[in-house]
Amino acid sequence: MDFNYTIKDSPRSKSIRLTIGRDGQVLATKPKRVPVFLVEEFIKKKQVWIEACLKRLAEKQKTAKPLPTRQDFIANRYQFQKLIREKLEKINTFYGFKYGLVTVKNAKTRLGSCSRRGALNFSYQLSRFDDEVIDYVVAHELCHLQEFNHSQKFWSLVAKTIPNYREIRRKIKIF
Repeated sequence: MDFNYTIKDSPRSKSIRLTIGRDGQVLATKPKRVPVFLVEEFIKKKQVWIEACLKRLAEKQKTAKPLPTRQDFIANRYQFQKLIREKLEKINTFYGFKYGLVTVKNAKTRLGSCSRRGALNFSYQLSRFDDEVIDYVVAHELCHLQEFNHSQKFWSLVAKTIPNYREIRRKIKIF
């Protein structure tokens, strides 16, 4: 195997789970009762998949803009929030949804979220993507105001303003 991995016990885990971090770190999470040798066998079975993921990650990192630093976030947060609000207004002219508070945070794992109260949150990490991706995330979160799930109705709603949403999702999936 051309990669290192870490095995971690989780009292809440019901099965063995593999995750690959943005830094290429492979983590195997296991229930406490599962012995390590079973996890190692599982990793060996998934070796081709892991190596393919690591290869895709390396290729994406060659072309991706660097992650924004905390200083970037502090310096440019309000400017980016203004851009998000403009995109929200533009895209929402089609939908006409009512939304509440709009915030930009420096979240690392989610590009956007929507609360049941209508608050929309966006990650400053979005700033490293092009307008097409930002428009998709904005439309995605707006559509959650009507469909608070990822049902077929939800995706049909997204497709009304972002018809190529599937391509865009593939583009950002690795990040």
